[in-house]
Amino acid sequence: MMTFIYYITDRFGKSIQNQLQPLYQNVSSQGIRSSGENLSSSTIEIFVFELYSPYTDVFQNYSTYEQEQLTNALDAIQLDTSDTSSSIQLLMSSIPNVFSLANESIDRCKQLTNGQTIISLLSVLQKFFTAYIGELKRVVNNIRERNSKILGTEDWELFQQTIRILEICGELILAYEQFESSLAQQMLQMINEWPNKPNKHKQHHDIFDSAIESFINKTSSSDKHDFVSITNALENATYSLFPDIPKLLSKVSDECHQFSFDVVFLPIHTLLNGFSKLPIWASENRGTIVSDLPSFSLVPQENITKIGQYLLMLPQHFEPFNLHDNRQLGIAFKKGKLPYLEDKELYNDLTSCWLDSIALATMRLCIEQTLKIQTLTSTGLKQLIMDLQYLYSILEDFGLKDVAEFRDMIELLNIDEETFEELARHKPARMVTAIRTMRHL
Repeated sequence: MMTFIYYITDRFGKSIQNQLQPLYQNVSSQGIRSSGENLSSSTIEIFVFELYSPYTDVFQNYSTYEQEQLTNALDAIQLDTSDTSSSIQLLMSSIPNVFSLANESIDRCKQLTNGQTIISLLSVLQKFFTAYIGELKRVVNNIRERNSKILGTEDWELFQQTIRILEICGELILAYEQFESSLAQQMLQMINEWPNKPNKHKQHHDIFDSAIESFINKTSSSDKHDFVSITNALENATYSLFPDIPKLLSKVSDECHQFSFDVVFLPIHTLLNGFSKLPIWASENRGTIVSDLPSFSLVPQENITKIGQYLLMLPQHFEPFNLHDNRQLGIAFKKGKLPYLEDKELYNDLTSCWLDSIALATMRLCIEQTLKIQTLTSTGLKQLIMDLQYLYSILEDFGLKDVAEFRDMIELLNIDEETFEELARHKPARMVTAIRTMRHL
């Protein structure tokens, strides 16, 4: 009962404690609480109901009050500034604050209702975590928007900042999993401490606690049946107290991986943009002498060599993130994913993951751009084959395994007209049609 007094004081002010304290002292001085022999249980229950009745509203609207308190507390946490580095630091420091607020709400629940309103609190906490994750996404989107003008240009400082954001995702996931596990253990402990819960280890029942429990059951929104069902599920099987939160965490990790990926890949996208519309594909301006030269006399175009040089620089930018045990980054990758990586569970090395993701994206964009070429002259064809073979060699150096489609495209471009149809029978139909059209076969 004393914990209830302190809870009400914290929620409604000192005047409430001044009203309740004499009553509590009077009950204690008569020895009623320490001995169930002086008064019958029904008499004590009547007394408890009269004592608590002014605060029925607190119990009936328990989840509303908790929602309000958590919402106000979250609103008071600063998460964003106009500076990217400061915003990232605020996000990182907000994680312990958020879970401290969640733990405080559980403590209030245990103090006020002996944990019996925990079912109502679960929905409150789920809304609280959902709101916080939404705020995290908002801040990340703001960071991306502030840096939108430099996306598409090489900026490794911004890449490092996006890696820090991924570490924040990992830290948040770890903190959430620890919180959920701790709450599950507390719920198992709560139910065993209920006065009317059969427990062979319990030596006696406090008659006042039983009366308070009766009041809570009749006035609050607690659902003992749901509580028992959930705790049984926690004991016997894998059960999520907040089924929507892991999905939201995975989604935000995906989005943060996409942001980081875009910082690295968009410079390549910029260089390849418009590749299909280059005038060289339809040009014979080099003259018959040049067009008759063998392919080895050609060199890759400047944008293509820039892409190759950029790709070859990637390992040195990715490697620092593997030089130490970065648990947060690993967790974020496990729960989220980089684009183009379907079998992420097969990857143990983050550098290899990044290289494969960027290399696959480059290959697929190059294929799409190539298949959009409308027409090829003999000179354009030789130049295209040179460009593609150069990129193909870079992708092979990366150790990229899934290059069959890229190789198919080069073969269809390089094969002579007489044997094209025979080779085409074993290649993707869309690719065959596009190349047959651009080569005027």
